[in-house]
Amino acid sequence: MKSLSNIAINELRRNARNVVRELGLLNDAYFEIGVTLAERHLLIELNNCQSPTMGEIADRLLLDKSTISRLISNAVKKGYVECITEDKDKRKRFLNLTEKGKLTLNAFEPIAFKQTKDALLTLNSEEIETIHKGVALYAKGLKSLRIQNKAETNNATSHLIIAGDGESTKIKKIESLGEINNCLIQMGYTLDPYEKKDEEGLYSIFREVVDSGSQFPYECKSIEEFHRQFFSSNSRVYVCHALSGEVVGGFYLKVNYSGRSNHIGNAAYMMRNTCRGKGVGTLLIKASLHFANELGLRAMQFNMVLSQNHLAVKLYEKLGFCIIGTIPQSVRNSDGSFQDGYVMHRTLDNL
Repeated sequence: MKSLSNIAINELRRNARNVVRELGLLNDAYFEIGVTLAERHLLIELNNCQSPTMGEIADRLLLDKSTISRLISNAVKKGYVECITEDKDKRKRFLNLTEKGKLTLNAFEPIAFKQTKDALLTLNSEEIETIHKGVALYAKGLKSLRIQNKAETNNATSHLIIAGDGESTKIKKIESLGEINNCLIQMGYTLDPYEKKDEEGLYSIFREVVDSGSQFPYECKSIEEFHRQFFSSNSRVYVCHALSGEVVGGFYLKVNYSGRSNHIGNAAYMMRNTCRGKGVGTLLIKASLHFANELGLRAMQFNMVLSQNHLAVKLYEKLGFCIIGTIPQSVRNSDGSFQDGYVMHRTLDNL
């Protein structure tokens, strides 16, 4: 089917919302039991399969590695789940329900079962059959769409895969440096080389970013750490100012490696909280690629992009970067869980 009426689409969406509401999910049903919606799904799946790995559960719940890692970490802390390793491979962890997990499952499953049963008993046999087929078909459609979107994404990113000689097969072109500066000015900003007077403003943004925990892996936000990260011997620092003169962002640009790999650059970007979401950060990244190119660098590489910083990952991919490596559980979160770090890369040809 190539076309659907807006009425039919909105009717399905409305009915789906009503199902969510009637199930009490907006009120966080089972709140008294102390288990979240994601934890309920986790406990159900662990009850249905024999000692799965974290990856197998992630596939069943359609969750990425970072999200499933946090979910399982919290479930372990609550005492619902235990992780078991085997002697042959200590890196491989198998998951099992604890006695507390089984008790929790048995506390909410009968409630959910009874709710479904009682609702179906208000309908006749033909209506019940229609529900079975309808829900199954809708789930099938959503799955088909997910697979289709994944295939399209893989096809698109395949043009950005780094080949064996270090060159990418296709990289998206970006605006010229002059066009980028014009866009910034029209938005009320300028991009300038760092001066000593910018230190206080840029350092205050550094503290904001470190406090957020979502962008940099640093824990220390001292002025010494700020200088260590931004002002190495080969760094060039650029500052974004509002027309009023206020420092609203900036980045450093430096050589990532020495010796025969000194043609690869590295950068890190910061924006003041109040200026995010306006497209300014995107322009700073684009400008940094031009500056790197002018320095004779042939590629830009980010060594540690936090996997849970989904907005940054998507933005970098949009600008032609691709993930060339994953460092598992490389960044510790404030709650004690871990997230992966991505190595992201793009060449600077044909900017």
